[in-house]
Amino acid sequence: MTFKENGYVHIENVLSNDFCRVATQYTLFEQMNDVNGKNLEGVTAQVPGTHSVYSDSLMECFLQFLKPVAEKHSELELIPTYSYYRIYKPGDVLRPHKDRPSCEISMTLTLDYYYTGVDDDYKWPLIMNNKSVVMGGGDAVLYRGCDNEHERKKLDVGEGSFHVQVFLHYVDANGPYAKEYKYDGRPSIGIKGENIR
Repeated sequence: MTFKENGYVHIENVLSNDFCRVATQYTLFEQMNDVNGKNLEGVTAQVPGTHSVYSDSLMECFLQFLKPVAEKHSELELIPTYSYYRIYKPGDVLRPHKDRPSCEISMTLTLDYYYTGVDDDYKWPLIMNNKSVVMGGGDAVLYRGCDNEHERKKLDVGEGSFHVQVFLHYVDANGPYAKEYKYDGRPSIGIKGENIR
């Protein structure tokens, strides 16, 4: 199935294993250095208590670097809005939802994961429109974020496990959100700060 037919498409090997390992280690160091917990999602957020960062500089590089991949598979001219990464922990759940307009066209990319207490072949699936999509490190799903309901069931793994996911968001340059949501309202991509919407 193509993106055009299905509203989403699974893309394998978007990033190399080495690139993913370096980026994963970077996120784990960032989490370790967040001693005050300023990057923990709040109680009203999608995944409360989980380390996540809006517009991290490395992830903003991915947002720019992978735009041609997103354009190729969507067959659209895209404008970047923002990046976001999250380090899921044991017990985390991503409830069913659709995204806001800044996420009109989104790429969710698995960087890496480490699971304890499960079989070696266990992978935590993304549920897209009630269909399970399994991604390995470096794999992505490109999808229409405002149209496709997506979720993840409980990450049922042992202590010390983690799963690092990066989200790269775009809008259709010729669509209804292009003017208002370009760069998610920032002067450009690469600007750090809180989610300003």
